[in-house]
Amino acid sequence: MGSAWQLYDELIEGVDAGERVLGMCEGSHWTCVEASCGTGVAATCKGGRRERLSPLAGKPLRDVAALAKSWDFETASVGVAALNAWYNQPERLNGLAGALLYADSGSRPCAEADPFAFLPGELEEFWRREGRRARVAVVGRFPRMEKIAQVADLSVLERARRADDDLPDTACEYVLPEADFAVVTGMAESNKTLPRLLELASGARTIVVGPSATIAPALLCAGAAHIAGSCVADADAVRGFIECGSSPLRSGGLASASLSR
Repeated sequence: MGSAWQLYDELIEGVDAGERVLGMCEGSHWTCVEASCGTGVAATCKGGRRERLSPLAGKPLRDVAALAKSWDFETASVGVAALNAWYNQPERLNGLAGALLYADSGSRPCAEADPFAFLPGELEEFWRREGRRARVAVVGRFPRMEKIAQVADLSVLERARRADDDLPDTACEYVLPEADFAVVTGMAESNKTLPRLLELASGARTIVVGPSATIAPALLCAGAAHIAGSCVADADAVRGFIECGSSPLRSGGLASASLSR
């Protein structure tokens, strides 16, 4: 990539200038933006500078999506949710090569759409083919990583350590270039680390994962091999859970979707 902003600029420019924001809600941990084209969600990142948002209803969706470039990470999370309101929609994904939509709407992605379900099989195949365990780097601590640890050498990079063997996120400069597989949280889009993480993991099969992930070809061009994200299937359910400070993953209102190159 050229400028680190290239990925964000391409995503923002791809949003239809005629779409308008209908509303936004921000809970303790998640944000959603409702627009004339659909609803998008993103995990709410904390940190960075502090900015104040004016009311967003009626504003062009593209202008709100441009907030993804803000150095106030909460504001940037609003921008990423606005990007997802445009890109993470079935009508846009249906026309893309490599895109898959799944009918699930439960509290956990279906196995075909969940890297922590399908990666162990790929890692076992790598072991058989290469005669060694794969090196796997996961940016962000996720549940259900036990099977990966059984068949690969796993490193978890986490800004706020949750386990004794977590590495600090600054270890990315050392760990990702050595990885055979990398799994990156979609939250990296809001805190601006995603372009560099994709660059560092250029030698790995890299998967961007989670409801925050924008399912768009620009991420594939930036280095992702696979995006495992979500579409909002029931905006009312998702909004209700976010307003209560809960996760939209528990709402039953998300449906898994993916894009691969």
